[in-house]
Amino acid sequence: MILTAKKFSVFKDWNIDMILFSKELRSTFPLVRLEDILTPRKEKTKPCDIPLDRKIVSKIRFSDGKVSFKDRSIKNDMNKSHLNDLLVSNINFEKGAFAINTWGEIYASTDYTSYIVDAKKTIPAYLFLSLRCKIFMDYVASVKPKGMKTRARYDFIKNFEIPVPSIPEQQEILKAYHATLAEADDNIEKGNSFSDGLLFDIQSEVSNLKKQETQKISATESIMQIIPFTSTRRWEVGYILKEGRLDNVYGSFKCTSYSINDLQTESLFGLSVKASPSQKKGMIPVLRMSNVINGEIDYSELKYLPLKRAVTDKEPGKWLLRDGDFLITRTNGSKDLVGKAAVFHSKDVYTYASYLIRYRFNTSIVLPEYVNILFMTPLVREQIAVMRRQGGGQYNLNSDEIGAIRIPVPSIPEQQAIIDKYYSTKDGSNTYYDKAHELREKAASDFEKRIFS
Repeated sequence: MILTAKKFSVFKDWNIDMILFSKELRSTFPLVRLEDILTPRKEKTKPCDIPLDRKIVSKIRFSDGKVSFKDRSIKNDMNKSHLNDLLVSNINFEKGAFAINTWGEIYASTDYTSYIVDAKKTIPAYLFLSLRCKIFMDYVASVKPKGMKTRARYDFIKNFEIPVPSIPEQQEILKAYHATLAEADDNIEKGNSFSDGLLFDIQSEVSNLKKQETQKISATESIMQIIPFTSTRRWEVGYILKEGRLDNVYGSFKCTSYSINDLQTESLFGLSVKASPSQKKGMIPVLRMSNVINGEIDYSELKYLPLKRAVTDKEPGKWLLRDGDFLITRTNGSKDLVGKAAVFHSKDVYTYASYLIRYRFNTSIVLPEYVNILFMTPLVREQIAVMRRQGGGQYNLNSDEIGAIRIPVPSIPEQQAIIDKYYSTKDGSNTYYDKAHELREKAASDFEKRIFS
């Protein structure tokens, strides 16, 4: 053990972990304490003073600082945040739960603190990326006092230093960062274009539906229409206006069609149980809607819950997934992501969360992978666009609406040929997506190398 002598006067706050931790952040740029950049915004607002058309922060995602909002009743005081403030989760700052406010006046629980950023010293976007650098976040995690109830409040985070170049230098660094991101976005667009072309090609094998037939209804269309009472399945203006679009879809099928309800042998909503980010003895991974991406299951960033919560005495495997199970997202904040689906393939023990519905199909009629591919085509996306409803800031599908979705079902050999075609060709789009992922990582890595050295 090496004992390092330090002057008493340098310690403004007695955090023993920070005192003993030997690693120092280095940079060719001046290191500036956060207390010289950030000022806590002390605008606590009572529920009765919060406007009805407000945005309430639900959570900040660790991986990228994305903010989710939730429409809910307000019973407690909230902290107000303004445009370009740094909004920080007091509980999970060291995990990346912070963001720059780009919306204007928003509100968050008192578990969040909003900070005024000194724009004369740092550009908010530069500050955000500096705090997200792995070397900085690892440092913060190393010295944060351990314990379930510790909070990263101002008296803790103000002690940290970040490199602060001049404003012109910050602008130059950000320009290089965004140039690399723009290249990544270009690859995403190319991948999407390739994927869309493949999916339309596959769709054409079972449907005559054309691209132009899947366009949105014009906003100028009149709502003054005669609707036969007996033909109306759901009394909702938006649904009634769009239901006619399904005639084009159903009339385009080249082979016998079935509804999802016709094809399923079993369906079940997932578990509404709070999951843990760490796996302890007796716990199994739980798939959430964030694990369903681009028609596949992403097994990273898992959470866990006790195995006993996923079983019952009468049905020991009730909420346990089997190889070939089809999972559909029934709710999402994005209208384009509600109804996204994937097939589960694993021999390990998994369960799934409440925002997902699990389906098992009669595989003598339809293959799960075939259904999954069609769920990515306009043929099904058009039906979802008609069925989905909005409420509480979320787009939703219930089991009846999902069950009513119809798909053309050719013979099993024809389905298998479509599956083989899709998986042998989709690597073309994956090449673009992989390149985009590399470029995003490069943008972050180059930024970090530029400011920390």
